[in-house]
Amino acid sequence: MNPAPAVPPDVVRVVVEDVPELADRVREAARRAREHECAVELVDPGVAEDDHAAKARMLRLLDEALEVARLSEPGVPIRVGGPIELPRPRGA
Repeated sequence: MNPAPAVPPDVVRVVVEDVPELADRVREAARRAREHECAVELVDPGVAEDDHAAKARMLRLLDEALEVARLSEPGVPIRVGGPIELPRPRGA
């Protein structure tokens, strides 16, 4: 019995976090989006509304990620999604 063929994604999502490998994550997502002929979606993990410093940091990171995506795979559609809530580690 053959497994069902993989359905290509309609978007390759990247959670934009303050990590050293963010640019690599974005480049890889843009490459996969090009291969599957879909868009890259940049989303942030969400920060508290009253944490203005964190919001500013997140905007800078989104801007950097957007630039990396544009330069690494020109022509690939890029979307910026709304904040998402990441699951918390067990026991936290």
